Amino acid sequence: MGEEKKLKTSLIFFIGLAFFTTELAWSLYNARVSKLLEEYLIFLSIVGLWMALDNVIGVILQPIMGSISDNTRTKLGRRIPYIIIGIPSAALFFALIPTQQNVIQLIIWMFFFSVAMGFYRSQAVSLMPDFIKPVNRSKGNAIINMMGGLGGVVGYGLSLLAGFITLQGSFIIAAVLMVVSLFVLLWKVKEKDSFSYKALLEKEELEGKKVKEKRGTPGLMESFKDIFKEKDKSTLIMGLAIFSWFVAFQGLAALLTIYGTNVLLQSDDFSGFLAFFVALPIIIFAYPFAIIAGKIGRRNAIRIGLVIMITCLIIIFFVGFMRAAGLVPVIILLIFAGIGWSFVNVNSIVIIWELAPSNEKIGTYTGIYYFFSFLAAITGPYILGGLTDLFNNPLVSPPYTLVLNGAIFLILALVLMFFVTRGEVQLTEEEKLARRKAIQEL
Repeated sequence: MGEEKKLKTSLIFFIGLAFFTTELAWSLYNARVSKLLEEYLIFLSIVGLWMALDNVIGVILQPIMGSISDNTRTKLGRRIPYIIIGIPSAALFFALIPTQQNVIQLIIWMFFFSVAMGFYRSQAVSLMPDFIKPVNRSKGNAIINMMGGLGGVVGYGLSLLAGFITLQGSFIIAAVLMVVSLFVLLWKVKEKDSFSYKALLEKEELEGKKVKEKRGTPGLMESFKDIFKEKDKSTLIMGLAIFSWFVAFQGLAALLTIYGTNVLLQSDDFSGFLAFFVALPIIIFAYPFAIIAGKIGRRNAIRIGLVIMITCLIIIFFVGFMRAAGLVPVIILLIFAGIGWSFVNVNSIVIIWELAPSNEKIGTYTGIYYFFSFLAAITGPYILGGLTDLFNNPLVSPPYTLVLNGAIFLILALVLMFFVTRGEVQLTEEEKLARRKAIQEL
């Protein structure tokens, strides 16, 4: 039994290499591409608009590619063929981004890179549940997320390393790591051996026809009909809170490098590394904070996290505006902001699940979570960039108010959280088991 557990853990690690490549690339992309855009586009609102390009493409392309792969049958499986095409293509266009000579060429490479990433990201996420049965998927998902976190840390590290090997060198190393990860994945993971794919092929052989699969993604209108029927509107308010804090997080993630160079007066290399100090606490504290939230309540945990983040951003604003105390206080504050974000991020979708009136509605309510979070990912960089342009004329002053604008949306989220009156319903042991099973199957 111990050996079997060890084997499954190592298998999930190798499966997680696909997700590792996505987070590695996106971290370095967010850290450096905004600065490349700023060289051509003065206004942060326009920079933020183009930084949202990948999210727009992802929202459109990922569900389509996920559905296509569900109905693909090859000797390599139904996910791996798309991963084989997607990772090298994404790596190629990623490596080309620093070679741009003008803004048009930069946007072209950004576009094709985003398309290549959207081509295989859904399959990278779907690979784990194809191998791991529902009872172990929570643990499997934790390992997958740790692999994604590791990719993020490596990506931010490569941004810092660019000062020694050039920006082009950092992007090439990231591209090579993506391709190497693919080869290791293909060496260690044989999708034709996954229990899900084998069961599907056996069923089709028995029935003598191809089984047409449909993803269990709820319709958006169906989801909103459900939450508008609620008397206290807790789910709708929770959705608006999710939108607000993701506007702050996504906007700051996309534009933090510009803040580091123009306000903190750091190099492009180190400014691109600043997000590392937010990402690292998330990897360390996500699991223990989930346990703490179970004791103090998830809504209280989110409120505490938001207060920590708001406090940190306001202090960072004054430090940057007055050039008060240098870089070390900012790094410490970013670490504490990451700790606060761990409280928020680890509990938000769980509250949405607990707001679902029945196990059958968990999928519908999950759709609400992703609607508000993806909407924020698309609009967040533009909104924060636009507000910063409004309060700081980019022609005459640095973007001091960027972090303060992020704090405003976190304050809005905090206020909304006090109107969420449900989300921690006491369930019987049987109800807890049934709900856990429904979430794992989802």
